[in-house]
Amino acid sequence: MSVVKQVISVLLRKYKMRSLVVICVLAFMCGVFAKSKKDDNKVKIAVYYESLCPDSKAFITTQLAPIWRELRGSVKVKLVPYGKSTHDKPNGKWLFNCHHGEDECYGNKLQACILKDKKLQDTDKMEMVICLMGQTNPDKSLDTCLQQVKREGESDKLKKCAAGEQGDNLLAAYGDKTDAVQRPLSFVPTVIINEKFDQALQDEAIKDLKAVVCRVAINKPASC
Repeated sequence: MSVVKQVISVLLRKYKMRSLVVICVLAFMCGVFAKSKKDDNKVKIAVYYESLCPDSKAFITTQLAPIWRELRGSVKVKLVPYGKSTHDKPNGKWLFNCHHGEDECYGNKLQACILKDKKLQDTDKMEMVICLMGQTNPDKSLDTCLQQVKREGESDKLKKCAAGEQGDNLLAAYGDKTDAVQRPLSFVPTVIINEKFDQALQDEAIKDLKAVVCRVAINKPASC
C-alpha cells in the first residue's frame, strides 16, 4: 500500500510541476502580449541622423529630448546613426564615406555601439545619445556622457567596439536600414512618424515635434 502512495505522490508532484510550468509560460506570453499591445498605442518616432550634423544635433537636443523625457510613456523612439553616408565591402572589409568626414564615421559607430550595448538600459542609451549630440565634438565626448549616466565602466568596451570590426558591422547594418528608406537621404535628419514617411509631417516635426505627437497619438498624453 505504501508503494502505491509513493507512486501517487510522485505523479502528483509531476502534475504540479507541469501545471506550474504551464502557468509560468502563459504568464510570460500574457506579459509579452500586453507590452506589444501597449507599444502599438505609442507614437513611433524613427530618426535617421548623423553624429556631426548640425541639424541632427539641433533636432535631437531641442525637439526629441524634451518629448522623450516628457512623454516617454506615449512614444517609442528608434535612432539610426548613418545619414548620407555610404558603405561598401570591396575586399572583405567595410569602407565608409561619411557626410562630415572620418570623425563622423567614428561618431556614428560610437553611437551604434551604444544603441546595441546589451548592458545599457534603454533610458541610459537615450540619455547618452542626447548628451553626445549636445557636445561640440560628439565623437570625442564619450567619457563625459558616460559620467552623466554613471556608466563609466563601459568606456573601454564602447571605444573598442567603435574602433573595430563590431562597429563596422553595426554601422553597415544601420546603413542598410537607412538605404531602405531612401538612398541617399534627401534631408538629415529624416524623421518618420508611425513607420510611414510624410514630407509635410517631417517638416512640422523638425520644428514642433510635440504638436505632431499630440495630434497623431491614439491616447492623448495629459500634457497635450
